[in-house]
Amino acid sequence: MKSLKKIGITLLTLTVLIMNASCSSDSSSGPSSSSPLSFKVNGTATTAGTVQATLYTNVVAGGRYIDVYGFQGENQIVEFHFPAKTGSFAAQQSFDMSTSWLTYITNNGTDAVGDYFHSTSGTINVTTCDTINNKIVATFNFVGNNTTADKTITEGSLNINAITHQ
Repeated sequence: MKSLKKIGITLLTLTVLIMNASCSSDSSSGPSSSSPLSFKVNGTATTAGTVQATLYTNVVAGGRYIDVYGFQGENQIVEFHFPAKTGSFAAQQSFDMSTSWLTYITNNGTDAVGDYFHSTSGTINVTTCDTINNKIVATFNFVGNNTTADKTITEGSLNINAITHQ
């Protein structure tokens, strides 16, 4: 009876060790950041703790598009629009299948003009756009303008593992 108990305990211990090893996190080849969205604004590091992404058909652009919204707490800090495919997309202020529209937002966007810094130059480089497994990996940089001032966004990384499909 004691040897049966020892065997049971040994099997239980081995099972726990195997499960723990198989559930360990894999390293990612994407941008290294603990946040799903990080970047610098005029040289100051910024992160979004929450990111929402939506896949939909953009009739204006003529194809499938991704919208990304980044938040610090409850305050929205970015809004990105780009084609749902891999590639490098110039940061413009238009919706088509070869460009992106990137926006940095201050003060949760309370001032419709002054708080929205829309991209006037830059790029988003989407290296992974897997809409089946809901994964997007990209890097970005852009200059945003609110009609009176610029904000320079550099060293941006985006690593999303959830996409809402519409």
